[in-house]
Amino acid sequence: MKTRVEVMVALLVSAFILTLCAASAQAQAPPKSFDLIDWNGGKFVYGVDYYPEHWDEVQWERDAVMMQAAGINFVRLGEFAWVKMEPVEGKFDFAWLDRALKVLNVHGIKAVLGTPTASPPAWLYAKFPDIAAMDENGVRYRYGSRRNYCLHSPSFLAATRRVVSAMATHYRNHPGVIGWQIDNELGDPICYDPYCRAAFQKWCRAKYKTLEALNKAWGTIFWGHTYLAWTEIPLPWNTLGGAHNPSLALDHRRFHSDAMRDYLKLQAEILRKLSPGKAITHNDMGMYDGVDYSQLNAPLDFVAWDNYPMFGENYSDYAGTGLGHDLMRGSKNNQNFMVMEEQGGLPGWDIFWGRQAAPGLYRAWAYQAVAHGADGICYFRWRTSRYGTEQYWQGVLDQDSYPNARYQAVSQMGKELAQITGLLKGSKAVSPVALLVSPDSRWAFHIQPLVKDFDYNRQLRLYYSAFRRASVGVNVVFPQSDFTSYKVIVAPSLFVVDPALVAKLEDFVKKGGTLVLSYRSGVKDEHNVVTNQTLPGPLAEMAGIAIHDFDPQTNQEQELEDGEGERHPARIWFDILDLTTAGSIATYTKGYYAGKPGASFNQYGQGHVVYLGTELSKSESYSKLVGALAEAAGLTLGPSLPEGVELAAREKDGKRILFLLNYTDKPQTVSLGQALQNVLTGQSEPAEVSVPAFDVKVLVNP
Repeated sequence: MKTRVEVMVALLVSAFILTLCAASAQAQAPPKSFDLIDWNGGKFVYGVDYYPEHWDEVQWERDAVMMQAAGINFVRLGEFAWVKMEPVEGKFDFAWLDRALKVLNVHGIKAVLGTPTASPPAWLYAKFPDIAAMDENGVRYRYGSRRNYCLHSPSFLAATRRVVSAMATHYRNHPGVIGWQIDNELGDPICYDPYCRAAFQKWCRAKYKTLEALNKAWGTIFWGHTYLAWTEIPLPWNTLGGAHNPSLALDHRRFHSDAMRDYLKLQAEILRKLSPGKAITHNDMGMYDGVDYSQLNAPLDFVAWDNYPMFGENYSDYAGTGLGHDLMRGSKNNQNFMVMEEQGGLPGWDIFWGRQAAPGLYRAWAYQAVAHGADGICYFRWRTSRYGTEQYWQGVLDQDSYPNARYQAVSQMGKELAQITGLLKGSKAVSPVALLVSPDSRWAFHIQPLVKDFDYNRQLRLYYSAFRRASVGVNVVFPQSDFTSYKVIVAPSLFVVDPALVAKLEDFVKKGGTLVLSYRSGVKDEHNVVTNQTLPGPLAEMAGIAIHDFDPQTNQEQELEDGEGERHPARIWFDILDLTTAGSIATYTKGYYAGKPGASFNQYGQGHVVYLGTELSKSESYSKLVGALAEAAGLTLGPSLPEGVELAAREKDGKRILFLLNYTDKPQTVSLGQALQNVLTGQSEPAEVSVPAFDVKVLVNP
C-alpha cells in the first residue's frame, strides 16, 4: 500500500506529465487539412482491420493474396496486442509484427498501427492494481476486459509512455507503416478513485481560481454545500438519493472529456516527436456523447470512426448512420474523414445482435460513408475470431475463410473505388444547412433528463432526417464553429448557453440566417444554473417570445394545428408561448392552453427565428416544417425520395457527384430531372433513375 507522501508525489508527477504533453501537443499542432488519398499513395484508402497475431503465420500469405484480389490496400493492426509487444515489463518484441507487415507490404497493403493501450496486459494489473479504474461505489474494476484503466494513475501513464515510445521508435522509418491510431474508442469508463478526485479538484482550481468563484458559480449555498477547501470537493459518486449538484456534475463531465483529450494528446506528442511524418488518428464512435469530439479530435491529422449501421432496428433507415458520418466530419471543421471500422458482418458478443443484412447492404453502407465525405473505408474485421468475447462478431470472412457473399461485395467495391478515385479526390460534402450540437446540453440532459422519454439525440435526428428526406445535405457544427457559410442553423433543445454562443447566434440571424430553436432552449447558463430571465432566457429577444408556463408530457394527447388547418400530433413537452414580436405558426388544440401558440416565427434583423415548443410525433410534420424553412431561407429542395432511398452529394470544382443509395429489398425509382452518367458502369441513366434492391449508383453530369 502506498503512503500518503507517495500518493501525493505520484499525483504531482502525473499532473506534470500531462501538462507538459498538453503544452507540447499544442506547440506541434497537426495541419489544418489532410488529404487521405494522397496520404495513401494516391489510392482511396480501402482496407480491413486485421489481427495476424490470432492466426498461424502460414495463413498470413493466403490472407494477403485474398485481400489484394479484393482491392484491399490498407490494414489496421495491433491495437489490442500490448502483451504480444511487451510480454515482460520493458522487454519489447516487434519481430512478429515486422513479419506480418512484410507479407502485407509485398502485396501492396500499407498499415496504420494502433497503440495498444486499450488493453493493458495482465502483468501490468498484477504489478500495479491501481491502474484499474474505480466505479462510483468505490470498487476497482478487475482484470479481464479492456479499457478499464484510470487515466490519472501514474503507473498507467508511465506504462503508456513506455510502450508508445517503443512502437514509435521501432516503426519511425518503416515505409509500410503510414500512420497511427491512438488507443481504441476513447470514452469510458469514468473513474472515481483518489487520483481522479485530486485531478478534478486541480481542474476546478484552474478553472475558477478561487473557492469564492466556484461556490458562486455552482450555487453551493443550496443545502449548505459550500466548500471551504479545494480538497473538500467530491466527485459525483453514489449518494443517498442519487442526485448531485447539477453544476458540479456538468463540470465533472467536462473534466472527464478533457482527461480523454489530454490522454490522447500525451500519446500524440510522443508519436509526433519520435515518428515524425506519419499521420495520427483515433477511432471515434459517432453519436457517442461521453466526450466532446470537437475537442478530442483537435490534435489529430484526420478523423476516423467506427460505423455499425446494424445497431439500428430498421436497416433501411439511413438517417442515424448519416448523422453519425456528418457529426464526425463536423468535429474537425468538415474535413474529409475515414471509417476505421465499417460493418463487415453480423455483430455480437455473447449473442448475435440483430438479423443478418443482405450482402449488398455492406457495400451500400460503405458507399454511404463515401457519399458523406469518407475518403477511407476499413471493414471490421477481416475474419471472424475463433477466440474470446467476439466469436459472434462476423468479419468479412467467417472462420473457414470461404470467399462468401460479403467478400464478393467487398471485392466489387474495391474494383469500383479504384476506378473512381480520381473523381472523388478533392471533392467534399457541402451544405447550406447546419445542425448545432451542444456537448454541454447533451451532458446536462444526462444529469437531469427533463422527462422520462426525452432524448437529445432523437431531437437532432428528427430535424436531420427531415432535411435528408428532402435531399438536402446537413453539416454538423459545434458552439465554437464558424457559422458564416450557412443559411439555416437548427439548434434543438439548446439547454445550456453561454454569452459567447448567444452573441454568435444573434449575429448569424441579424445578417440573414434562419435559426430553428425548440423546447427547453436557453434554460441554463454555462454553469448549469437556471436563468433568472423569462424563458427562453437570453434567446427570448431573438425568438420574439416569452414562456411563462409549460406542460411536461404525462402521457396525455396533444397536437398542434398549423395555419392551414392541418393537425400535428405532439409529445414529450409543451412550451406555452406568449408572443412579443413573433407571429404564431401553430397553436395547441387541447387542454387549458388550447388556442395558445406552440410554434412561432420571428423576424430579427435580416433573418428569422423559428421556435417549436414541442416534439412532433410524425416525420411528415417535420418535412412540412423543412419546406417552410426552405422557403424562408431561399433553399432549393431536392427530389422526392421513396422511403429507404438516400440521395447524397459531394462537390468538386462546382460540380456535384450524386450518390443514389437504395437500402430496401425492392427496386426504387427516383426522378432526378435530367439524364446523368453512371460512373460505375459508364452508361447513361435516364431522368427517371431505377436503382435495384440494395444497390448504389454514382452519377455525374455527362
